[in-house]
Amino acid sequence: MSEGALHVHRVGADELQAAASSILAPLAVTASHRERKADAFRADIDAAAMGRLAVARIRGSGHLVSRTARAITSTDPELLKLTLRRSRPAVADQGRQQSRAGVGDFMILDMTRPYRLEVFDGCDVMAVGIPRTELGPHADTVVRQTAQRLPAETGAQAVLSAFLQGLGRHLDELTGPADAYVADALVSLLIAAFTERTPGRMDTATELVDRIRVYALANISDPSLCVGSVAAAHGISDRQLHCLFHGTGTSFWTWLRHERLSRIHRDLQDPVHDGRTIASVAARWGVHDPRHVARGLKEHYGQTARELRQERGPDVLARRLRRLG
Repeated sequence: MSEGALHVHRVGADELQAAASSILAPLAVTASHRERKADAFRADIDAAAMGRLAVARIRGSGHLVSRTARAITSTDPELLKLTLRRSRPAVADQGRQQSRAGVGDFMILDMTRPYRLEVFDGCDVMAVGIPRTELGPHADTVVRQTAQRLPAETGAQAVLSAFLQGLGRHLDELTGPADAYVADALVSLLIAAFTERTPGRMDTATELVDRIRVYALANISDPSLCVGSVAAAHGISDRQLHCLFHGTGTSFWTWLRHERLSRIHRDLQDPVHDGRTIASVAARWGVHDPRHVARGLKEHYGQTARELRQERGPDVLARRLRRLG
């Protein structure tokens, strides 16, 4: 998505197709059979880039969206599309899965595979384009739920719904470093919503790893977070936790260290934290050993904490938006 916010109002089906394709990936958009008359179709679009995510609110007439095999190329980004229906139902068809999403329901669609989505009698929908890489090891769990209705009535789903609806009302107000934090929160909530399971159901190994990661991220600021405490919180042994993460190709501790360092790195580049010492920034994410921070930042990013702060200038946001575009 190009830099800055996008506001397109009272457009036709062709303009909606162009805007949706620029926000996500090439899509075909046509008016529904009830909106075939000239000037009958209309759509209003508000969209913004947030970190590596694209977020849009679309209000308009009924329409048909399709992602065809012919339109998919190897250069397209590997995106997942999350939608939240705010009004009117829609029917999605992807692969062998078909479902009807009502008001208040979520649905995930995989942009790397063909799909068809029909929106009836007008719509008000929040749509988020999320690079698959942003979900890390959770991606497979989320992808397995494509084109399935996910109600947003309780738990993490209800929290994600409220978050998205609030985001839709304030899309044009989030600028600068704030959008990266909002994007992080949105990804974390999505993972929580799509990995939450009802009590009594036995998780697969992949699902249990997803749940452990969500738990660890929620408690990442706790310096006592460790293999033992996380294993105990999930009713498994330390050895079982090690075995679970061995299957992911990395250890729990290596993954947690990376997550903490990435957040420290982000905060050091955010002017809002300029009044804090490097030690206090690191402590915010559960790291209290200055030597660990220094070694980790140099190893992962090739720069010390001081260098990271010095390289930041007023054009950092502009450079980030250009990379996104």
